[in-house]
Amino acid sequence: MNATRERARLGTWLLWPCVAASLALVAMGAGALAPLAPLLAFALFVVIVIAPLRWSAVTLFAVALLADNPGERPMDGLWESPLMPVGRLLYENLNKLTHIDALRISLLEVAIATLMIVTVVRKLRADRIDEPGAGAPVPNPMRGSYALMLAAIVGLEVWGLARHGDFKNSLWQFRQLMWMPVLGVLFGTAFKTARSRDQLVRITLVVACVRAAFGLFFHYAIAVPRGLDAAYATTHSDSILATIAILLGLVLVVVRPCVEHTVLNLVCQPLLVLGMLVNDRRIAFVGIAGGLVALVLLSPAAVQRKVTRSLLAIAPVFLLYAAVGWNAHSPLFKPITKLRSVIEQKDDSSKTRDIENFNLIQTLKRQPVFGSGFGHEYIEVVQANRVDQIFAQYRFIAHNSVLWLLSLAGVVGFTLVWQSLTVSAAVALRAYRAARRSLDRAVAFGALAALAAFVIQAWGDMGLQSWMGTLLLTAFVGAAGSLAVNGGREERFA
Repeated sequence: MNATRERARLGTWLLWPCVAASLALVAMGAGALAPLAPLLAFALFVVIVIAPLRWSAVTLFAVALLADNPGERPMDGLWESPLMPVGRLLYENLNKLTHIDALRISLLEVAIATLMIVTVVRKLRADRIDEPGAGAPVPNPMRGSYALMLAAIVGLEVWGLARHGDFKNSLWQFRQLMWMPVLGVLFGTAFKTARSRDQLVRITLVVACVRAAFGLFFHYAIAVPRGLDAAYATTHSDSILATIAILLGLVLVVVRPCVEHTVLNLVCQPLLVLGMLVNDRRIAFVGIAGGLVALVLLSPAAVQRKVTRSLLAIAPVFLLYAAVGWNAHSPLFKPITKLRSVIEQKDDSSKTRDIENFNLIQTLKRQPVFGSGFGHEYIEVVQANRVDQIFAQYRFIAHNSVLWLLSLAGVVGFTLVWQSLTVSAAVALRAYRAARRSLDRAVAFGALAALAAFVIQAWGDMGLQSWMGTLLLTAFVGAAGSLAVNGGREERFA
């Protein structure tokens, strides 16, 4: 009760400066909407400070996933969806909006930092508003791992700058990595209740379907009629979202077969699969394959036997389909075409990546233990296609994020950063086995699927710089962290 009164008193004290600022803007003859800005900021602040953290975190998660990230060039830069204005506001640095050069931070990062400050203050003041039923705090086994990861990132930055690294480019290098442990703690605090975890699953499925629908609209209503040659439909990061959403639908049917989950899959899966196909990212197929293997391994023995028999039964048909479509160009054989591109990797893009990976390995050999630290480029022993004329900073971040981080951090730094992912896998597995409810098992399996999709994207195409991948991974792992401790005991398994 005292904490509630203090929050209300704080809101009252802050209201009057905001009203005064609005009146001052009116007196200065500002635009029609400008005087509303202080009052809107006050309203937003009140919601963040007074409301439970899960409300703010769920809203931020949903909006950030739904909005288009301009930095990833959605629709290959050929068309802008209605989600782009929100994306610009959320993802672009504030210096572009305010023309204040020092504000090289996005509104998304400001929101994350604000929510984290609220979390810390409530923790210090023993405010239980974010605990299930306002009860005792629920421990999260991921916090120690995230603390070690954050310390390693700070250490790599200091080490890199001490070796004359470029500070400006170092910020670009570890931007999403630095926020990962912060988001992990934030979402771990927000997704402690059964209701918030259910919202996490539903939001992921709905947003994935909406983004897939926009991708299909762009492909069939914009690109094809106009003869536009788009390399992808939505973004590279949507491969992570589609993979997780598809696997979430499947795990719900496996864990609890019922009419509701069957209808959910019949409605969502065709849209998600078609959206994944027009997005044309082979990494998504690899992620789904890995997720399916994990799903089978986690299933009861009876389900594993049925899957084994089914695979043996359809194997001859699949082999015939693969043999016929291996060199075909028909859309009917597109899955086989993707499988072939993954196995053979004879295209120019794959050859360029091989050269880049070779250069990363050579860079690692120069500083194998501690690496060069952030702020340094990888050493280009062999040069592939010249891109320095259009992108002079290309050697600061490589496509293969795993080898790139290893080349910068060395074995020691890489281990300290990457341990958070291995700990996350152990926590998610424990949460899956401890869960009492079907949606809680879906959350735990979603964490495993997010880990697989994130690592595959990191290996294949700059996954460590993906905001969508970071948000999805930290949200599901954060939710699984508290679930691993209490097993979802707020409600019976249903």
